[in-house]
This record gives sequence, structure tokens and C-alpha cells, in this order.
Amino acid sequence: MAKFNWEKLLNTTWFYTKVLFSMMALMLITYMWGTYNPNKKAVKQANVELEQFYIQKIKDMELREPEFVYNNDIQFVRAMHKCIDYINFSLPRLDRVPYEMIVAQAALETGWGTSRFAVEGNNLFGIRTWDKDTPHMVPLGMGKKWPGWGVRIFASKCGSVKEYIRLLNEHPAYEDFRKARTNFHVKNLEPDPLILIQNIDKFSTTADYDKRVKRIIVKVRKLEEKYASDKTINGDNK
Repeated sequence: MAKFNWEKLLNTTWFYTKVLFSMMALMLITYMWGTYNPNKKAVKQANVELEQFYIQKIKDMELREPEFVYNNDIQFVRAMHKCIDYINFSLPRLDRVPYEMIVAQAALETGWGTSRFAVEGNNLFGIRTWDKDTPHMVPLGMGKKWPGWGVRIFASKCGSVKEYIRLLNEHPAYEDFRKARTNFHVKNLEPDPLILIQNIDKFSTTADYDKRVKRIIVKVRKLEEKYASDKTINGDNK
């Protein structure tokens, strides 16, 4: 009868024990790594889904569009601010546009909300239509004949702001703007309107358009500071 090889059994047992402990150690390291260093792609996707969930909840609340009332520059800025905040409630963070940039452009395009297109058509950006069946206005002096384009009429001024933000987010002409905005988000920085405005040169044929908007952005910031220091000015107590 052959003698049982205890030494071989012990060596084999020790080998598989080491394999087992190695696997357990590897699983523990993997678990700890996943816990404290989660997959960035998975985390990003989870954040997007969470944001979409809250956006849908906000939409379900059916928040009312704020009134757009103003009699001076400060009140125009405040009305724009409230409108943009209202729109941002239903927009993903990455699709939002710096409010100072939007306010400054609207101020430049309409003379702080006093132009004919702003007053009669609620159009704060001169947004055009090439469809004659879309409600529109035409510049004075062009007569009643359809010239091939018109300045759109909106149901509300906030409606024109929403459409302008949509154009910035979707129109091919503003691809450079979207790339520049994304670069800020990748670096975990708030998009700088003074830089972003340089990427929408196709919005206007005016050579120094970006410089004009930048000057108004500076003014908007000063008006906001003035408003913050005394909210009772100009009859605005809100």
C-alpha cells in the first residue's frame, strides 16, 4: 500500500490558500477603489440622470412665467434676470447661458428694451423669420409687401429670451460658442461671458459687436451692484 504524501497535500493546500487570499485581497482593493475612486463616466451619467429628474419635477410644478415690467435700465436688468432664472429652472446646467451676456445683448439690440421690435413685438434680439406665415414685423419704410424675411413677434419678452437661448444651444452658427462653454465646464469653471461673447460673431455683422456687448456687461454688473446696495431704488422693492 502506497504511503500517503502529507507533504504534497500541505503544499497543495498552502498554494490554494494563497490563491484564495490573493483573490480576496484583489476583490477588496477593487471594492475600495470603486468606493473612493468611482468611475468618472458612471458618476457623470448619474449626475445627468439626477439633474433630468429634478428638471422634470420642476416642469411638473408648472411654474408661471414672471412678469416683464420695466421703466428704466435697472428694472430692465432685473426683469431679464428673473426671466432667465425662470428659464434656467428647466434647462440642464450645461445648456445655460451666462445671464450677463444675454442681458447685455438684449440691451444693445433694443436700446434697453425701448425699440419698436421690443415694445410691439416682444422681440429682444431681433430674431428673424423667413416664413411669412409666422407672426412678424418688418422695418419701417419697407411697405406691406413681404421682403423675404421679418422680425418675429413673440407672445412675451421672456419667450424671445427662451428662443434666443435655444438658438445658442442648437443652431450650427454657434458651435464655437458651445465648444467654448464646454471648455469652462470641463475645467469646473463658471463660463465667463466676457470670453464667450467672442464666439458669437455670426450673430451680428457689426465689426466691434463683442466689444460693445462687453462694455454693456460691465454696466450691467454696476447696475446689479447698485440694485443690491439699495433695493428700494426706482420703485423696485422686490
